[in-house]
Amino acid sequence: MALASSLAVSIGLLAGCSGAASGDAGAETERGAVDAYVDALNSGDEEALAGLAPPGNEAEEEAATLIRENGGRSLKVEQVDIAHEFGPDFASATLVARDKSGDELRATLSLSKADDNWYVDIGENPQGRQKSPAATSTP
Repeated sequence: MALASSLAVSIGLLAGCSGAASGDAGAETERGAVDAYVDALNSGDEEALAGLAPPGNEAEEEAATLIRENGGRSLKVEQVDIAHEFGPDFASATLVARDKSGDELRATLSLSKADDNWYVDIGENPQGRQKSPAATSTP
């Protein structure tokens, strides 16, 4: 399905044209972040979707695009597979859901953990990825 493909590409590339800063919501678990993502799509809530972006990311414009493309479809999650390939604070979630007419949505979401909350990597951080002190200090 074309919409599902465009959503997966959009999220996979983290393209995120953006508006104001967000990232004050997050979720306690990886699965919680995925469920909140689907809930925001279903309710057409751009603010809630943008709130799932990592702290410092500007995600409002990308959230609006995602809602416009897949919002209000009454998606029901059929499957979520979560994998940690780059350490405990980063994950990818493969989401499979169906809407009320039976159309499938497949998306791969990149997730990251900050301040004990999980976020869906949408939007863009205008200052770039924040580095830990260990990554920037000299030996």
